[in-house]
Amino acid sequence: MTGIASVGPAPGVAGWERWQPVRLVATAGLALLAALLGALLGSCTPVQGEGRAAGGSNPIPAAPGALHPAAAQGGQPLHHRPDGFVNSDGSRVNKPLSELLTWWWQRRAIDLDALVDPQRIEAAWAFMPEEWRTPQGGGEGPAPGDGSAAGALPTVGGATAVEVSWLGHASVLLAFRGSGAPAEPGAPSTPSAAVGFRVLCDPHFSERASPVAWAGPRRLHPVPDAVGRMGRIDVVLISHNHYDHLDATTVRNLARQEGGSPRFLVPLGLDRWFREQGITNVQALDWWDSVELGGARFHFVPAHHWSGRGVLDRNRTLWGGWVVLHPALRFYFAGDTGWSQDFEAIARRFAPFDLAALPVGAYEPRWFMAAQHTNPLEAVRIHKAIGSPLSLGIHWGTFQLTDEPYEAPIEDLKAALRAEGIPLQRFRLFLPGQSMRLPTTGALAGPAD
Repeated sequence: MTGIASVGPAPGVAGWERWQPVRLVATAGLALLAALLGALLGSCTPVQGEGRAAGGSNPIPAAPGALHPAAAQGGQPLHHRPDGFVNSDGSRVNKPLSELLTWWWQRRAIDLDALVDPQRIEAAWAFMPEEWRTPQGGGEGPAPGDGSAAGALPTVGGATAVEVSWLGHASVLLAFRGSGAPAEPGAPSTPSAAVGFRVLCDPHFSERASPVAWAGPRRLHPVPDAVGRMGRIDVVLISHNHYDHLDATTVRNLARQEGGSPRFLVPLGLDRWFREQGITNVQALDWWDSVELGGARFHFVPAHHWSGRGVLDRNRTLWGGWVVLHPALRFYFAGDTGWSQDFEAIARRFAPFDLAALPVGAYEPRWFMAAQHTNPLEAVRIHKAIGSPLSLGIHWGTFQLTDEPYEAPIEDLKAALRAEGIPLQRFRLFLPGQSMRLPTTGALAGPAD
């Protein structure tokens, strides 16, 4: 017992002080853990100097969805600030530590494991609406949920056939099969382009969405078999750098694919991280910038969110969504976002769309998540704001990031669609690996402008 006695309080010292070293270590550890989780989750607060050009003194209206209002005056776009980036309305997603701890404290009353119990997941999948299981369009198409790969795409009447697959969370595969377009303007057609042009959004095929392999949100379902049959990927689109959207192992594996690395299109500032991973076939874009590849034009567009992978890099790289304009398809990938007027600005520039991928999950509790994650009702508002295209729900069903039950996005989306009088066929959720051939022969979409 002498060892125990030797660490007791000295005579005359209050008993609580013996725990001071433990308290200090625990406090420091909690602060570090909070900071790391703060790199995954947050909320919205105004930025000092909102509505002013960086370094300027004259007020400039920061209208929601404004298209670089400062650029016309020779300055930086308003979403560029000396200490990083902001949303188009001048706000930032910054959550005080006190609110983060409040959320953690409230979660003690929730059986988080029960919300994603395997039997609960199986039941949710079994009762998906029949309208979401029916192939879209006419002709022979892959059965939904069979994990059909893009390599099986046919050519329809000599034009381009398009297949969309949901590969879990925000990972969406677009596969085009047609005559083969040059990879870049003026470049010769490549074998990949001749047999099919494939675009992969926010790929994540690892076990956890986390900076470490031993902790963090774990995958709730296996990686779909379709991932192993995707074929060569030509372009990878990244919306932002959060761990559930940008996985280092996945992008490194894609860069090593047979036939050479795909072109990685990333938000402004994120190309440096890719080069640190040894990936050099990367191009960074600002909002409203675009590049043409494989006969398609890729536009980077605003989202209401934030960025950060660690303690010291918050909002140092940009975030956003993508618009893909291909002769066979006009596609909008929203990435990760809260509700904003950005969607109306995007629609004014690019609508009509044939297909949209819109986030519907990771939205509870609303007081904590609303600024950064849309719920199904807000996703339906986006669907309407961009012209009511065929929409696919993403950002759900793969990692437990928040507090809603597994089946909540399914039920809440059905309720929101019925409340708005929108047929279930127009806004769907897929099972992991489910594919759908789109009913286009090039007539639905305008030219890639």
